[in-house]
Amino acid sequence: MLQSVSCHRSFTNSVMTIFTPETAEKGAGHCMAQDDPASEVLTYAERSARMPATSGGSKVALMVCGVRYLPGVEEYKKLELAHWGQAVYLDYAGAALYSRAQIQSAQALLLDSCLANPHSSPETAQRMEQQMFNVSRETHSVVFTSGVTQGLQLLGEHLPWTQSSVFLYADESHTSMVGLRQYAKEGSCTYGTFALEELSKFEDDLLATRHEVGKAARLEGSEDSVPVVSSSCNLIAFPGESNFSGARSDLSCVQRLRAGALKWRVLLDAAKLTCSPGALDLSNCPADFTVVSFYKIFGYPTGLGALLVRHDAAPLIMPQADLTGGPRKGGTGGPAGGPGRPLYFAGGCVSSLSASSGFAIPRPQLTEWLERGTPHFLGIAALPAQLKAVRALGPDHARCRHAQAVGREAYLRTVRLHHSNGLRVCTVFGRHEEKSWCEVQGPTLALSLHYADGSPIPYGIVGERAAARQIVLRTGCHCNAGGCQKYLNLDDADIRHFFASGKVCGDDKGLVDGRPTGVVRVSFGLYSTLSDVSSWMTLLSEFVDVMPDCSEDSEGCKLPETTPEMVLPLQPLHPQARTIGDIRALKVYPVKGCGPLRVRRWPLDGSGTLFLDRRWCLMLENQITGRGRAVSAKQAPRLTTVKLSLKSGERGHLVLILSTRYHAQTLELPLSGRDSDFLRLAGVEPVESHPGQSSESSESGAVAFGQDFETAAAAAASWFEQVLNIRGLRLAAASAAPSCAGGTGEAPAPTDKTDFANAPNTLLLVSTASLREFGRVCGLAVPADRFRANLEVDLEQPYEEACWPVSLPLQLGNAAFEAAGRCVRCQAVDIDPEDASSQGPSLLAALATAQPGSEAKGPTFGVLLRQRDPGTSTSMSALSVLEVGMPLRRLA
Repeated sequence: MLQSVSCHRSFTNSVMTIFTPETAEKGAGHCMAQDDPASEVLTYAERSARMPATSGGSKVALMVCGVRYLPGVEEYKKLELAHWGQAVYLDYAGAALYSRAQIQSAQALLLDSCLANPHSSPETAQRMEQQMFNVSRETHSVVFTSGVTQGLQLLGEHLPWTQSSVFLYADESHTSMVGLRQYAKEGSCTYGTFALEELSKFEDDLLATRHEVGKAARLEGSEDSVPVVSSSCNLIAFPGESNFSGARSDLSCVQRLRAGALKWRVLLDAAKLTCSPGALDLSNCPADFTVVSFYKIFGYPTGLGALLVRHDAAPLIMPQADLTGGPRKGGTGGPAGGPGRPLYFAGGCVSSLSASSGFAIPRPQLTEWLERGTPHFLGIAALPAQLKAVRALGPDHARCRHAQAVGREAYLRTVRLHHSNGLRVCTVFGRHEEKSWCEVQGPTLALSLHYADGSPIPYGIVGERAAARQIVLRTGCHCNAGGCQKYLNLDDADIRHFFASGKVCGDDKGLVDGRPTGVVRVSFGLYSTLSDVSSWMTLLSEFVDVMPDCSEDSEGCKLPETTPEMVLPLQPLHPQARTIGDIRALKVYPVKGCGPLRVRRWPLDGSGTLFLDRRWCLMLENQITGRGRAVSAKQAPRLTTVKLSLKSGERGHLVLILSTRYHAQTLELPLSGRDSDFLRLAGVEPVESHPGQSSESSESGAVAFGQDFETAAAAAASWFEQVLNIRGLRLAAASAAPSCAGGTGEAPAPTDKTDFANAPNTLLLVSTASLREFGRVCGLAVPADRFRANLEVDLEQPYEEACWPVSLPLQLGNAAFEAAGRCVRCQAVDIDPEDASSQGPSLLAALATAQPGSEAKGPTFGVLLRQRDPGTSTSMSALSVLEVGMPLRRLA
């Protein structure tokens, strides 16, 4: 497996600004994400310190990427949710909170009306629900249920599952949705799962057989050769918003799914999506079947939901025969639910019935047939008053955006929390990093917490600490096994092993063999406030700089008793340290000879070098001897023109993107899951482009491949052969290419180490002050990229670094280094990475005149740094993180 890197620009695309109420109204209903990389991202606490005084004492509206926070919620909450006392509620994905006004409206209805069964009519509530989701009686039927689960069960019982059908469900589906596969199995139809973010793939008209569908989904069931029949009930099911991560589906493709060659029937689980008012518009999302639960929307009443069915899909779930097995008048086929399946009926479901024989005739209307027994008629009658009560705080879009504003504030502050060694405290899952985050991500944070050594904190410990602070949140997998498997990189064998080890759904067994079995989830809604976010951050601060107490087993190490006041701030390792500069640029060179990957934050590995630096090289095979030698930039100058960037790939893996002017296509090198997780834990964010590279450079096509090393290496070799016009290349790992060993610095290289850095296990530092002075003296433009440094540091004096003695102690963050000698230069500095064929003035010759090296080894520029006692493992406890802006300190 190849490894790569990633650096999203989520923060620079999420700018918190200040608007007066007048201007805020303009952006209340949509995102106004900004692309200016210089824009500053402020959390609410930072914004408050800069808040200007406004004329007339008017309040200042809080905006997060054009999302308006409603300050009035804070006062409303004190009055209407006083029964919650000091408790902090962070589980709106589990249920909404009911207010005093809602309960009073329900009480008034009960005391001022005469409601009885079966005389109470649900028409008013049905019209209300149709209006909520922007449909009408002409297009949809509303079937009241006890909740989403019963709605799904009704569909499972009535849909015509046949051998020629396909049932697909998204990987982040709730257990209640996954349970439908039992009906699919009983009907011998093909079933399987797909990645939620790949929903639009199933619009493709080419998916006409199970084999072809199986290329986009993981299938079980019938043989691949059996064709998928468009006239069959091909059902695709997915959540509008994942109850695990808050990631939202692309609902814009629903119409195309229904109209495609397979005529997909669409089942939408809108339970979590409808927690956000106005987020579900069925006029734009014509799902055949939609299920909702009202306690998710209003908090009260519980035990009440609905199944919304399009009229053109209703025949699929209506019994097409009388209940004795004979054809019903006007019927067009076998009974719903599959051939020969007896359909249960209950009170109110039949038009006529004989108790002494098998005679039974179903009611002709869908709602009458599916609403079995006595409905929750008091709860149904209360629904219109519940909607009126919550709308007192504003229209749907304003209430929806308020929750998004609070959720975004929580996300920004959570991902900025680090241990003193630079490692993040939390890894947050979902689609928060995308540019259009407010459209594709709900106000939910699913996350894993980590000790200061990088090991996972059992979610049970977090839950206990939260309960002690009266914070209500959720831990575990949240009845979403696919979400846990997806984000925690668990396969079927892992789940079976966890169960064999005693792990069952709903327990607090947060670790098995040191691996997390679930996550912590916090979610926000109508009554969430910024003070709730502060309470959440206070809880998280208890885990900063905490190491595990491994006196217990791996199922859950106890935290030492700490308080927020005991958390130690980041301190220099040496009390005599003096700041002499700061990091202005940070660069990694994953492939020897190629251009750098420019990053803002990056971890060191266990040997003291930057993670992935010189991880691979190109080898040229000798056709006679069979031996290979490394290809350098001096031998193949076009290597230096290869630009690198990073993006998020499938299933959370990071992908290294290579592009050059000498090839029309880009090359994609996927990272292993372990390396991807490691980088995200270190706080690295995918960077999709870099200066000088067009964002459209990858649109012309990409050389992509599977995630095994052999396939990746073969595709990469072919791509590089075309770029360099050299045959017989192969991509090799550093450990497999001993001919790449050797350094260029004065520091002695250990004989038992091989690497592709300028000297083994070192970082190369150049001074921006020295670059400026060199350019002034020689009268040439001196791009920093010519010197291929890892660190560009702004020192006070030119060539100050050239005077550092070997072993001079230095410090970057919490990592201790020592100077390891000056870097001797070669002809590679004369290669222009923008145009490898250009012949300009020789920088090497100018350097020889301006800054000669020592002991006649050649001209030098820059110094090598070696980490002190970096450790020999790649475990998180042996690592530190470097970041642009981090100060460089001299300890002597």
